[in-house]
Amino acid sequence: MGRPIRVSVPRRILSSENPVRQEYLNTIADMDLSIELFTPNPPRGHGPLGSFLNEELHNESAVERASQRDLDVESVHCTPLLSGCSSSGAKACADKVLDAQLGFQDQDSAQGPDDGGVSRYSYCDPSVFVFHPPRTYASENADLQRRRKQLVATLGNAQYRLESNENLDSVPILTIENVCPRGPFEYLLTEESDIAKFEKARADLQREQPEDVEVPSVQFTIDLGHAPNPLAMLDAVGCPAHVHLHGSLPITETNRLQSIRDKYGIGDDVLRGLEEPPGEIQHLPPQDGQHDLGRMVDTLDSSGYSGPVVLELAPPFRTSETLRKTVDALRTAGW
Repeated sequence: MGRPIRVSVPRRILSSENPVRQEYLNTIADMDLSIELFTPNPPRGHGPLGSFLNEELHNESAVERASQRDLDVESVHCTPLLSGCSSSGAKACADKVLDAQLGFQDQDSAQGPDDGGVSRYSYCDPSVFVFHPPRTYASENADLQRRRKQLVATLGNAQYRLESNENLDSVPILTIENVCPRGPFEYLLTEESDIAKFEKARADLQREQPEDVEVPSVQFTIDLGHAPNPLAMLDAVGCPAHVHLHGSLPITETNRLQSIRDKYGIGDDVLRGLEEPPGEIQHLPPQDGQHDLGRMVDTLDSSGYSGPVVLELAPPFRTSETLRKTVDALRTAGW
């Protein structure tokens, strides 16, 4: 038995009636793999009041459907923490975590403006929570280092809020994930040099605190598929808190991309739909990407990382056969 492998599963897939998706979920359970629940914004209902749907209701039903398939939700991948650099960031961050773990005892409580003191129950106990950091338009010329400092404070204060919540069985590790550049935006965490910038932001914030206040270190989810240089990213962070894994290829690698189309029976338009950032196809099975899978496994070994790798596969590759081949490739690489 190798080390743990987890599969990223978008919430909507758990309610899909598509037989390919159902077989995919069955294969995750048959292979004794756990899942990371990806929780995009809940769907907006119809009519003027249709958006009045609490996110925790969507999460709870997804967790229940996962349980019915003998799938354990071991981590949660949330939407970007857009308010992470604002004065309300800590509450927004903590509320997202609470809503992904706790349900309300009754509908009246769920409609209250503030759940402090409201009776809630735990339906999910993930060990890790993943957030994308906030982004800004490049045209704003924002002070990114100041925003990193604000985000460090947000994560630390959110952790304190969660530790004081008596409804939680345990407080998950709050992490931020490196992302790939998209559109006209600037991000706080995209490449290896940003790791040191976050460490400096934490040190600067710590110097401003009273002696009895400790600023928690930032915890990172390293997405090896999004990192321009995954080995350098791992070297910069040391031992990550959490790891996402998928393959990427430049669109200039035409021969390799054609072999992927042939191998998986997908069209050019489907593959080009996975292009992000411009010029690169991402969320491929990691064995088909440009980076050496064995070297990434060896580097994770050297870092002392003992957690799972979370497979993030694009829709065309969410099939039972591809999942089995991907797990085999990871095991062959030494995971």
